Amino acid sequence: MFTPLLVALLAGNMQVASVCTGADPAIVQATVRSVTPNGDLNRYVVAITVTNQGNAGQPGNTLQSVAVYQDGEKVDQKGLPPLRPGQSATVRYAFDRSHLARERTTDLRFQLVFKNAVPGAVSCDAAPSETHLRV
Repeated sequence: MFTPLLVALLAGNMQVASVCTGADPAIVQATVRSVTPNGDLNRYVVAITVTNQGNAGQPGNTLQSVAVYQDGEKVDQKGLPPLRPGQSATVRYAFDRSHLARERTTDLRFQLVFKNAVPGAVSCDAAPSETHLRV
């Protein structure tokens, strides 16, 4: 005989929530902060914000960064400090583009990169580790 809970789980009507007890850094926003004309070029400054959405801080020796890809090619990498729970850090990426370029024709991708994963450290990896922005 099936219990109501088992029936609901089998039917897919309930979701079991997993609890993260570790650090969970995520890219929470990427936005154009400014566009400055300079002759035939426009200088774009993009701000990328990363937040630790987990319940634990990252170890002090955590090496992490945001890799920047423009139209599929890696063009930069910006370092981030270790983050406490709820703490955010913002890095900026600046690039030039022709003033004649049509809007939304440059694809930017930002991806979290970790250099020294600490053995045995709890990390959730549930949050978005990359985001896209078209300018």
